[in-house]
Amino acid sequence: MNRYNRKPIVALDIDGTLGDWHRHFLTFAAQWTGRPMPAPEDINPGLPLHRHMGMSKATYRQCKLAFRQGGLKRSMPVYDGARELTVRLRKAGAEVYICTTRPYLRLDNIDPDTRHWLRRNGIQYDGVLFGEHKYRDLAKFVGADRIVAVLDDLPEMCEQAAQVIGERASVLLRSQPYNQHVTGFARIESLRDHMFDYIVDYIKSGRHLEES
Repeated sequence: MNRYNRKPIVALDIDGTLGDWHRHFLTFAAQWTGRPMPAPEDINPGLPLHRHMGMSKATYRQCKLAFRQGGLKRSMPVYDGARELTVRLRKAGAEVYICTTRPYLRLDNIDPDTRHWLRRNGIQYDGVLFGEHKYRDLAKFVGADRIVAVLDDLPEMCEQAAQVIGERASVLLRSQPYNQHVTGFARIESLRDHMFDYIVDYIKSGRHLEES
């Protein structure tokens, strides 16, 4: 790792952030179980997903494993503006790191399926990190002071990112029906949200260098 590299870094989650994992998985689960699932737009007031879906935890895990093993990650719909966002960030002078909790060490297809999806949808990036401690690992790898923004859909991952970079203002929550109960983070309604204009302007200004 080049410790003299002072490019700012923006960390982006995949599932539920760049791609519509929630809708994709619920559609699969309805086919897998043979019964209706909640509509993707239904508000989940903070319940674990298996309870929201009316499943036992064991059945949910079996369904999720079948989803992962079946290569469904390759066909997940991409959100409008995902490619353009990564292009804008890199043109502004940032490095883009894709950070995901996908269990690549447990399933051999996770890494190739992930990179296929990124390539297929034209997502530009400088690195990919996997694991439950993705933002902690990113900070160890590049230095926490270089991370200028994080975008994720899960509140627990946003909390992890805030602890790593030492502030909540740079952590953005991708608004979803399952995180409407969460407070304390700035919300992004779409990948074309005006909040990204501020991030791009901040990166172009070079203020991250003055503050580091």
